[in-house]
Amino acid sequence: MKEELPERYFYQKRKIVKIGQILKNILPKKNIEDKTYQQVKNAWRHIVGEEVCKDTKIVGLKSGILFVHAESTTVIHHLTNFEKHAIIEGINNILGTKYIEDIRFKTGILYEGRK
Repeated sequence: MKEELPERYFYQKRKIVKIGQILKNILPKKNIEDKTYQQVKNAWRHIVGEEVCKDTKIVGLKSGILFVHAESTTVIHHLTNFEKHAIIEGINNILGTKYIEDIRFKTGILYEGRK
């Protein structure tokens, strides 16, 4: 005879749920509104200017590496080859410490609903 487990052991038993959604609910949420993160976002806008800022989006900051999505590979090429070191130096000057060591660029969707 098999005994059934109580209902409380199942996560939305009758509905298919993606594993990512389960992990999002289980793992602690990263405070995206962290003071340093906000300072970096503001410094980014100030340093790269509005034109580049509208074609890029900061998506993360971890262990001194700034992760940025860009609209196109052309923007990534320009930023990586001509502006990367100046941007890092500018952000670190605004923060007053050597916080950013590298910037990683990737093409990606900048805003929800955009294709």
